Amino acid sequence: MTSARVVAGALLLAMAGCATFRAYDGERRPAGEVAVISGEAKLRAATPLALVIRAVDGRTVDLRYNSVELLPGKHSLLIDCQVGGEAATASRHAVEVEVGAGERYRLRAEMRPGNRSCERVQIERT
Repeated sequence: MTSARVVAGALLLAMAGCATFRAYDGERRPAGEVAVISGEAKLRAATPLALVIRAVDGRTVDLRYNSVELLPGKHSLLIDCQVGGEAATASRHAVEVEVGAGERYRLRAEMRPGNRSCERVQIERT
C-alpha cells in the first residue's frame, strides 16, 4: 500500500467527524443502553496512524464512520491499522470485545519496534 493511500485513508477517517454506525437492528436506543467504540486518526511522531473499524459482527462498516454503536455484550470487530510515512503499511486485526451499556471505548494500536506497523489493536474504556 502506498504512503499516499494510507494518508488518504487517515484523512477520510478524520473527515468523517462524528459519524457513528449503528451495529444493531431496530430503533436508535438511548446512550445509556448502548456502547460506543471509536476509531482513531492522528499524527504520531510525524507519522499518520489510522485505526479504521471495517466490520462489526460480520456487518461491513463504511469508511465514512469513525465509530460504532453496539448493544452491550460480546462482539467481533475487524480493524484496519494504517501507518503512513515513507514505508506505509496496513494490517487487519480481528478483535474480540465485551462492552457495557452506556460505556465509551476507543481503539489503541500497539506498535512494532520503529513505529512502522501495528503489532495488535486493543480496545480501552474512556
